[in-house]
Amino acid sequence: MKLRWTLPLLVGAALAPVWAMAPPPIRTLVPDTVDGLVARCRASGLAGRALADEAIRVVAEAYPAHSLWHLTETPHASLRAHRGWSHQYNTVLAQVLRGVGFHTRLVHAARVRGFGYPWWLAGHSWVKVTVDGRELDACASSADSTVGNPPFIPITSELPLRTVTRWGVGAALVPFVVVEVWRAWLSGQEVAPWVYGEKPEAGGGARGGESVRT
Repeated sequence: MKLRWTLPLLVGAALAPVWAMAPPPIRTLVPDTVDGLVARCRASGLAGRALADEAIRVVAEAYPAHSLWHLTETPHASLRAHRGWSHQYNTVLAQVLRGVGFHTRLVHAARVRGFGYPWWLAGHSWVKVTVDGRELDACASSADSTVGNPPFIPITSELPLRTVTRWGVGAALVPFVVVEVWRAWLSGQEVAPWVYGEKPEAGGGARGGESVRT
């Protein structure tokens, strides 16, 4: 009986401090609701591809930090806190693009290469948006990203992003996040930027550096 409860207790003891000590929400002047982001895009007066690019920029600026530390949050909760990962910020991007009149769908690939690391392979979710009759890739991982020119190349099949994918990928990442956070705490080092880190600013200026996004 003791062995039956030992493992769950150990897992809980490892998980609880990680989630309790997660970085707090970020303060920014960018709207923290989808409606607010849609209004900002409409106020630009742009149309067509330029409007889609503006939506990418606005959503990217609403997420100044990449975070797997908060991967259990809903997309709207992550937007209010202004940090998240691809399942979150690109879901928001899809909603903003729909809000300004585009047709979108969310997709996921188990392996992509990019983000300035040509040797790295990681899963990623992004938006397929129809602009002028063409379906193009859109990703809010960077304010420099534009429609049809995301900062990555999928090297496995593009599949619809389903609810089971969100939960499955998130659950698979939890152990890696927990281990990395504890490694950083025990060694007195910063948590690796693939878990949590500020994104580079548009134009190449760095806020704090970000590694591979998932």
